[in-house]
Amino acid sequence: MNLKQFRYALVLDSVRSVSRAAEILGISQPSLSQYLKKTEAEVGAVLFDRSGNEIKPTDAGREFIEAGKKILDAERQMKLSLQDISDDKSGTLRIGTSSHRAITLMPESLRRFRKVYPGIRVFVDEQPIANLLDGLLHGDFDLCVLPAPADDHLFVSDEILTEEIILAAPKDLSPKTESIPGRRHPAVDFSILDGADVITLFDFYLMQRLLDETCRNEKISFSTHVTCCGIETQLAMVKHGLGVALVPSGADMTEDDSLSFYSFVQELPRRKIIAVRRKGQYCSRPMTEIIRIMKSIDKT
Repeated sequence: MNLKQFRYALVLDSVRSVSRAAEILGISQPSLSQYLKKTEAEVGAVLFDRSGNEIKPTDAGREFIEAGKKILDAERQMKLSLQDISDDKSGTLRIGTSSHRAITLMPESLRRFRKVYPGIRVFVDEQPIANLLDGLLHGDFDLCVLPAPADDHLFVSDEILTEEIILAAPKDLSPKTESIPGRRHPAVDFSILDGADVITLFDFYLMQRLLDETCRNEKISFSTHVTCCGIETQLAMVKHGLGVALVPSGADMTEDDSLSFYSFVQELPRRKIIAVRRKGQYCSRPMTEIIRIMKSIDKT
């Protein structure tokens, strides 16, 4: 067994096409097919089912791929440790996060990070929150940024910021507001949502569950004509006059003169955002630095 065999299998599993995998790996399709046959002969099992239009891993293939993820991750952790020992500032850092935080948190964080580690290449992978921790466990990411909590038996978490829940509204809305210490924006009463058109998220989003629960507690009923699958889409809908939306603070970093943001008079639950890594994972100096920087962003 060698690491190349595992890397080839992981790429094949990812794209489910020999021709596409060969293109990604920079080798010819016949060469990849021969390499796969050689690997299968070596392990004594068929790893991929080639009978359909799409190549798929067999039961043995799935075991091989899972083992490969662990072995390749162990190799990466060793390299990170050696890079720190040699004070080599080259290498990679893989961060998993949501599309929203990739837009609002990561640009400024990485701008500051590059000043300290200009030779580190950073991959920012935007994934649904449900995929992030599973990917972290399988070594797909070095670090994930997501809402708390994360299982402390499996992960180590650093709180990087606390999000206030705010209202995104069109510019032409001119509600009565109050100035309340500790609120990010002028505050409106939560009753502003009673009878309003609200751009909602799908039910599996934490933000949507929070909105529904708070409306039940406050005995508020709103209308909704648009449900979408992302904060950026919500803001676009609000911008075009389709309603208002509840969004996390950080969304107000959007530079758009057609939007206004408001805090609430009522103290709504706040969300802790954490940087998460696997328990027992080596935490390199670049990882430590990007966590430190992300913690500082909310305070500047």
